[in-house]
Formats: sequence, structure tokens, C-alpha cells
Amino acid sequence: MAKNVEAVFMKTQTWTRVGSDVAVDQERRLSWRARAPYPARLWATDTAGRVCREDVVLDNISGGGLYVRLNRSLEKNAKLSVVVRLATAPKTSPALRLAARAVVLRVERQPDGTCGVALQFGRRRVL
Repeated sequence: MAKNVEAVFMKTQTWTRVGSDVAVDQERRLSWRARAPYPARLWATDTAGRVCREDVVLDNISGGGLYVRLNRSLEKNAKLSVVVRLATAPKTSPALRLAARAVVLRVERQPDGTCGVALQFGRRRVL
């Protein structure tokens, strides 16, 4: 069971290389992240100014935010809404949902053409 917990929950460490030595920097995040393929729906305004809605699968989630890959680019500091289904079971099964307002902290272009987007939660509630 410990291996399952280790695989799902993680704290990311920052690595610094100095010559042939590698040092571990201190973790800056305040909460653990869960790697779970939870489905979500986002509503936002893209870089072209169009209001958009996109169904996605999360890369990870924490008490303070989430990371997801989108098919479109968003501006840093853009405000959006997100609803996450907190289950990987089929949609026919009941599940808790997290509804949140969020702000884009970081946008990273991916080699496959998607954009990795880090979001910080503002208001949030469980439905």
C-alpha cells in the first residue's frame, strides 16, 4: 500500500547541477500533489480573446491548484473556472466534484503542441 501512496502523492524537488555534483533545493510548495487522471472542464478566454470551454484530464492536483495540458494557449494571470470530477470511475458512478475559480500561474509549450498550464485556486468548493 505504501507504494501506491508514493506513486499517487508526491512532493516535487528542484535539482541543481554544479559541475558533476547534484544538490537538492528545498521544496517551495506548501501542499502535496496527487497525480490522478481526473476529468475536468475549464471555461476561459484564450490568447485570441475567444471564450472557450475545454474538457481535459488533469496531470496533478493539490489543495492550492492543478496542472493540466490544453489544446489552446492561455495568458499568464488569466482568470478561469474549472470543475473537476474527483473520481476515475465511469461517469455513471456518483462522485464528488470540485468547482473553483482559478488564475493561470504558468504556461509551458509542450513538444506535442499542447500547452501545460499551472492554475492556482481562488474560491473553491466541493459539490
